[in-house]
Amino acid sequence: MPSGVKTKIYEFLAQNKGKEYAAEEIAKMVGIEKVAIVKAQLTRLTREGKVERTAEGRYRAK
Repeated sequence: MPSGVKTKIYEFLAQNKGKEYAAEEIAKMVGIEKVAIVKAQLTRLTREGKVERTAEGRYRAK
């Protein structure tokens, strides 16, 4: 399940390039109930260089 979640998150952010979202917003938009799962995947995507975290703790696609 997590790899599919990671793909959903990345695709959502990539489709909304230039916009920033909080983890809670991303979870709601991709239909994931547990924000902790979204945060874990965002951390992985950040490490992979696909997503960046802003100073406000929001995320966006690179």
